[in-house]
Parts: sequence; C-alpha cells; structure tokens
Amino acid sequence: MDRGNLFPAVTAHDGGAGYFSRAFPEEVGAAMFDRHPRIKDLLSGILLLAAREGEPMPLAKVHSIIHAMKPHEPILSGLRFSVTGDVCFSRDIDRAIHHLVDGGFIEIVDVSFVVGARAPEFRTYLSGYLTNSQIQAVHSASLRFHERARRDAGDSRYRT
Repeated sequence: MDRGNLFPAVTAHDGGAGYFSRAFPEEVGAAMFDRHPRIKDLLSGILLLAAREGEPMPLAKVHSIIHAMKPHEPILSGLRFSVTGDVCFSRDIDRAIHHLVDGGFIEIVDVSFVVGARAPEFRTYLSGYLTNSQIQAVHSASLRFHERARRDAGDSRYRT
C-alpha cells in the first residue's frame, strides 16, 4: 500500500494503529479531533502568556511558583516534581523553558526571561492547537503565575 498521502495514527479506544489521509481534519471537521496537549505545551503557554513585553520574569522562582500552583490548577495535574528540602524541580518545566528559548519565543537575560521576537507565533500555535476551554485554563493559570512571580519578586505593585 502506498502511504505517501497518509500519516500514522493510534486510536484512543484500542491502541491500534491506523492511517488517516492528510486531509482528515478537513474531511471530518476539527471538532472530531480530540486533542490532548502535552504538559510542555501547557507550561510553555502559561510561561509565555505570563511574560509581559519588556518586563523580566524571574527564572529562579518558576519551579517553586508552579509547584505551589499545582494543587489549585487542574491543568497542571500531570506535572511531576522532585522535592529536596526547600528546592523543587520539574523536568517538564525545564523542557518547556528550553523549548521556548530554542524557538526564540523567550530570551534569558541575567537571571530572568523576557518575551522574545517570535512570541506571537507561539500564541497563534496555541490558539490553533488547544480547545477554547484549554486556552482559558492556560490564560487563567498564566495570570495567577504572573501575579505570584511579581509578588515573590517584591514588586511594589503587589505589596499591601
């Protein structure tokens, strides 16, 4: 069988492999595609949406802030941490940061990250890849992340 115009797919029901035509999404409508985002994409979205143009976000607190957010954010339920004393680390978070840096979506400056030149491209990718409810969850989590990062950094706008 010539599979030049087909791509492999694994069905969610029985784990069996099959092949779909490249036009499959258009043939059945995008609503038929059940998209399960990878945690890296969700974390990347949270971090990128939390970053503001010209405003550095502290790298040192990223793992601990997301660790503190995890019990309250269902979207982070698949995230794993290794905790040693007061230090927590997640490979998933580290991968998301490297993914964003490698793609030019964020840039590391000193001990912080700032929005990169290609940030709008990643936002467009997320809006085409995630469902509306997933986008809302990522956006809400990014707002809470931004607030915690600024508060933890001692930003005077968050002091009471």
